[in-house]
Amino acid sequence: MKGSEGMQVYKNSQELIDQIRESYHKFIDEYEGISDDVADERIDQVDKTPREMLSYQVGWINMILSWEKAEAGGAKITTPTPGYKWDQMRELYHDFNIKYGSDGIKNEKAELGSVVAELIAWIEDMSHDELFKPGERKWATTKAMWPVAKWIRINAVSPFNNYSRQVRKWKNFNLRDKKPVNS
Repeated sequence: MKGSEGMQVYKNSQELIDQIRESYHKFIDEYEGISDDVADERIDQVDKTPREMLSYQVGWINMILSWEKAEAGGAKITTPTPGYKWDQMRELYHDFNIKYGSDGIKNEKAELGSVVAELIAWIEDMSHDELFKPGERKWATTKAMWPVAKWIRINAVSPFNNYSRQVRKWKNFNLRDKKPVNS
């Protein structure tokens, strides 16, 4: 169901969880056939490499989970994260690539699966109001007054959907002319 701003609105947490799972699987399934030796190849038709897209997803989901853990522990939360302001996203994404993208595609895919499972477990433990009512979390309380579910949609579901198309496009342009090497 769409809300007044065209943004997906969920009736309950299960709808959000189902959407996360579906979009995550579409995204991660696109990595079939992408190996470490090509994952950093840049093409003009796609603005990020497959490794950068994975790092972005691992980084954002980890960041949201860290905000929640910090608030639950009574700590002061700096958004987006200490050392960065909202107008420094390019630098933050570069740091995501360094932090999460240096241990190989296989490990990064496993890390993403782990943080997605943690995200889903967290959603399952939240009340309807905590998830869908604005102002229920300090870290989510901004001028826009987004509920936590919108933060999750914008930083997990939407990028999974967009990046699955981008990875497919990258593969189409980058891997179509490469022949497998016989060993």
